[in-house]
Amino acid sequence: TEEKKEEKKGKQGLLELLGAMKVDTTTKTKLKSLRKGLSGQENAVKQKRLVMESTSSMFQQATAPPSKSLSPEMVAAVSAAASTLPDRSRVESELLKQLRKHEAVSEEERRAETQNIGNVIADMKVGKNPGVRLNSWPANQIRFDDDGRGYTHDRGIMGELGEIRRRNSAFTAKKLNIFSAVDQDTQTDAGNRPSLWDAELANQLVRAVNQRPRNGFEEMIVWTREGKLWQYPVNNQAGMEEEANVPFHEHVFLERHLADGFPRHGPIRHFMELVVTGLSKNHQLTVAQKLEHITWFQNYFQEKQEILNEAE
Repeated sequence: TEEKKEEKKGKQGLLELLGAMKVDTTTKTKLKSLRKGLSGQENAVKQKRLVMESTSSMFQQATAPPSKSLSPEMVAAVSAAASTLPDRSRVESELLKQLRKHEAVSEEERRAETQNIGNVIADMKVGKNPGVRLNSWPANQIRFDDDGRGYTHDRGIMGELGEIRRRNSAFTAKKLNIFSAVDQDTQTDAGNRPSLWDAELANQLVRAVNQRPRNGFEEMIVWTREGKLWQYPVNNQAGMEEEANVPFHEHVFLERHLADGFPRHGPIRHFMELVVTGLSKNHQLTVAQKLEHITWFQNYFQEKQEILNEAE
């Protein structure tokens, strides 16, 4: 009986221990569920805070003053310009928005240019000419005369200039073989070519058929032959070949033509003396034209003889 009692006590203790263990497990699960609920509530609160912060930042950006890139003078000018118009705040915001838009576009273009330059530099390759002969030689190395021009001790800028001249010479450069070699058999004989006189004859035949000048030079030649232009070298007596045989005194001394047909004193005489003086100084008229002038005045005054008699 005592053994049975001890067994019952052991079973009860074991059951109590298991019950306590079940309680512990349930408490842990409850704590986990509570923690999950709290974390969910905290996440919701955090999300709400982020949404509020984003909306507040957007509102601040919308109502924020212009960016630092705009100078204070520009902002002051915008505000002064907006003060002269109704709805000042709206006008100011539109002006600043337009200015920031231009700055954003210019910044994008500048970045694109820098990227393009970077791409070009990245794609560039430095070429080296293996045939270039260096001027610098180590002290312990033997220098040979490769070009056959002799060994010289050229140093400094003069040696570099000489090397550049030899490098850029037209006779030492590589041939491009653009032109084919001239065959002596295919060359035309110089005697078979038309001479200068043949070409001139052909031009004369063409001008005989076509009377109109082909260019401005031929037009000037035609005008010169017609007497419309001066001949070169310029001759001031051109067109006055008839006056070449006329003595000089016939042009200057014209008072002797006033002896007949004109009064010897009075206003008409004085007038004619002035006319004769002017004709003697005129080098563009011939002697015949000067005499025609004098004759015209003579005939005119003779027709007015009655008026002359009354004047006397």
